[in-house]
Amino acid sequence: MLNSLLFTILLTPTDSILPIPIELESITITAQSKTEKDHISGAGILLNQKEILAFDQSDANTILQNEPGIYGQQEDGWGLRMNIGIRGTGTLRSSRITLMEDGILTAPAAYSAPDAYYTPVIWKYSHIEVLKGAAQIVTGPQSTGGALNFITPVGDEKSDIKFTLARGAFDQIKGGISGEVLPTNRTQLLFGVFHHEASGFHTIQDKRGGGFNLNDGYLKLIHHLDNKDMHHLEVLVAGSSERSEQTYLGTTLSTALSAPNERYFSSSNDKMTMDRVMTRLGYTINLKQGFIRADVYRQYVHRNWYKLNKIDAGNGGVSIAEILNDHVDFPTEFKAMKGENSDTAIAELKANNRYYLSQGVQFRGQFTQRFRSVLLKHEVGLRFHYDHADRFQHSDRYFIGPNIFSLTQAGIAGAAGNKIDYITAQSGYHRSTLSYKKLNIQAGYRTENIQAFRMDYGANDASRSGENIKVRTNSSLVFLPGFSLNYSTRKWHSFAGVHRGFTPAGSKEGVLPELSLSSEAGIQHLKLPINLTLFHSIYDRLLGSDAASAGGSGSGEMFNGGAAEVYGLEGQLGKSFKHQEIRATITATQAYFIESFSSEFDGWGEVSAGDLMPYIPKLQCAFQHKWEKKRWTISSQLQYLSPRKSAAEMDDYDLPKSLVINEAVRYALTENITLKLSLQNATNTRHVVAARPAGYRTFAPRMALLSINARL
Repeated sequence: MLNSLLFTILLTPTDSILPIPIELESITITAQSKTEKDHISGAGILLNQKEILAFDQSDANTILQNEPGIYGQQEDGWGLRMNIGIRGTGTLRSSRITLMEDGILTAPAAYSAPDAYYTPVIWKYSHIEVLKGAAQIVTGPQSTGGALNFITPVGDEKSDIKFTLARGAFDQIKGGISGEVLPTNRTQLLFGVFHHEASGFHTIQDKRGGGFNLNDGYLKLIHHLDNKDMHHLEVLVAGSSERSEQTYLGTTLSTALSAPNERYFSSSNDKMTMDRVMTRLGYTINLKQGFIRADVYRQYVHRNWYKLNKIDAGNGGVSIAEILNDHVDFPTEFKAMKGENSDTAIAELKANNRYYLSQGVQFRGQFTQRFRSVLLKHEVGLRFHYDHADRFQHSDRYFIGPNIFSLTQAGIAGAAGNKIDYITAQSGYHRSTLSYKKLNIQAGYRTENIQAFRMDYGANDASRSGENIKVRTNSSLVFLPGFSLNYSTRKWHSFAGVHRGFTPAGSKEGVLPELSLSSEAGIQHLKLPINLTLFHSIYDRLLGSDAASAGGSGSGEMFNGGAAEVYGLEGQLGKSFKHQEIRATITATQAYFIESFSSEFDGWGEVSAGDLMPYIPKLQCAFQHKWEKKRWTISSQLQYLSPRKSAAEMDDYDLPKSLVINEAVRYALTENITLKLSLQNATNTRHVVAARPAGYRTFAPRMALLSINARL
């Protein structure tokens, strides 16, 4: 069962024969699907590579935060951990949205452990699609707020090579080489290799800390089996690795405000190692009235985040979250955490050693019919998916004292977590669109049938003989309908839709999946960046997780909370002048609980009806100005966030409003060679951005980056 390759069916769109665009979404998966902006209608967003690289940022949280309806929560300052929410969904590890790469699930284990510990190298992609609204019935499993689809280059069927090299603050080095070659007149070979490293901007007792080293690459082969391009084959192999000195340990609020670069001594040995391998085989048949696409995929991820978990100063082990939440009550432990204790204490470092496997097969297809002035388009899909999250963890003990951090007792493998969560899931969808003149009516549904299992071998069975194994199961079957209307004129496109959303519940018995009912209505200009969208969602059986990244114990147990309501407005306004272009976005959100309940989840606590949901700003704005003349391009960007709470039960905001300014100057030496100087956080604003995983964190300091880009 564990190694069986499972199957799937889903479908994507082509609108070449349609008089007007009718798509609410697009999932680009083939070389022939040249992604265009009119593939994304409704409130969906399509970012091209030029927009992604405008300020040479590496942090997806910062880049996507410029777009309406998307919230990004900072954590490490470099974007190593992606925390994205859409339309009021939680931001924690992007676990409440569906993450895809070329239309294929890309989270290490999208069902059994959706936390996105794999964060893609954002600057390698040609496009990023953001899907929102009723279009989500074609994606899943998370289908409440939205989905992100990261698109690798599809090439333009001509040989070329792109090269980039950058050097910046904190010993930062970024480099990459990518391109396309044509071995035969029917074959495209696309490749990319990327590297990013830095020494980090944190200090641990006057020594530099928080550095990282990232490597990422892909090789994609597209072979056209005939001259008419009716059949083509696509093979992708991709891999990545991370070696970083990252930690769960934050600081107290006073430390974050007075010394934003400080990291406490007890995090000296914290580090993350992660390796990922992705393989995919796709086959497409292009038909006169549609297409059929089949994909077989397999992804393997191993990561081990070795990090401080507890400190024992003679009163038993106390978690780092507890110490920082109330350091006055744990004075001895707090001194030990900072390395200021006079006597030695014991620090427990936990090796969160985990193996993830995700595999399946999915089929997508589309068929169109025309009856005089009426066009019918049918999309169907089915996916059979398997994934598992294997925890095989241990804890080591260290003496900790002034300038002392010494291993005293190595842990026993599996003693701090020895269990595997398995998921088998069968999902399918059907969507039909009726187009008559300027009106499009779309209706469809998605189904998710999920079987979740956990095998807990216990702390004393490192060989996994199964002598004291505990097995538990949970299953769910949901039906998720969606309906939308679209009306287009020559200049304007109006839309409205409603759909049922869903978040899987995991393997714990009695925990129910989170359900939501979401609606949207909006209008957008077909040529100019002008749009306005109203959105509303009601959540039932809101899911929480006892995750260490949320300040919990790290068990990963899911549990149901109460109900919540989210509503708001997304807007965008843009204008081009001679040599200049301006763009402004706004997201206004009201997100609050409508039921009172008690929770041990640090992000909620003792919730009363009316409490605001954590980390969701009431107001988020971005403004961008670009001046371009001859060889020069000068760009400025401003990002604003209103105050937020780190926990629902808090009376006051502990995350203040923030205003960040980014600048970039680009000069074209030749048609194919450019220089760029970017300045991120130009005013060196060091506001507090998060209070998790454990303790407060600040925005990264001002960073300059000089890059050269060439096309050969």
